[in-house]
Amino acid sequence: MDMDTDRHDERADHGHDERADHGANPSERGKWLSALIALLGAWMIVQALLLELTAAQFWNDILIGALLVGVGGYNYSRRADERFANTAVSLIAVAAGLWLIAAPFVLGADTGLTETANELGFYNDIAVGLLAVGLGAYSAYQARDHQEDTRRTNA
Repeated sequence: MDMDTDRHDERADHGHDERADHGANPSERGKWLSALIALLGAWMIVQALLLELTAAQFWNDILIGALLVGVGGYNYSRRADERFANTAVSLIAVAAGLWLIAAPFVLGADTGLTETANELGFYNDIAVGLLAVGLGAYSAYQARDHQEDTRRTNA
C-alpha cells in the first residue's frame, strides 16, 4: 500500500474527511478577500500608531484592527488549505466594519460628532469600515453559496 492510500484509509477510519464535508476549493477562489480583510486590520493598527488620536479611538482601532487581522487570517488559512471560508467568521468582519462606521459617532470625544483629534482618523475609520463590510459580506455570500451547493449535491 502506498502513502496516499494509507492516508485515505485513516480518514475513512475516523468517519469523515472535513474536505469532503465542505467540498474542495481547488482554485482557492476568494483567497484574496480574506487577505484584504487582514490587510485592512493591519492598516488600522498602523494608522492608530501614526495618527494623533484620542485614547478611545486609539484602543478601538487597535482592537478592531487585531480582530480583522484574526478573522482575515483565519479564513485565508482555510482557503489556503483548499477549504471555503467560514460564513460566521466573515460576518464578524461585517460586524467589525459596521462598528468602525458607527464608532466616530458613538464614542464622540467632545461634541459627539467626531471621536478623533483630527479629521483623517475620522474618515479613515469610516472608509475602512465600508471596505470591511463589503469584503466581509461578499466573502460570507461566497461561503454560504458554496455550502448550499455542497448540501444540494450531497443530498
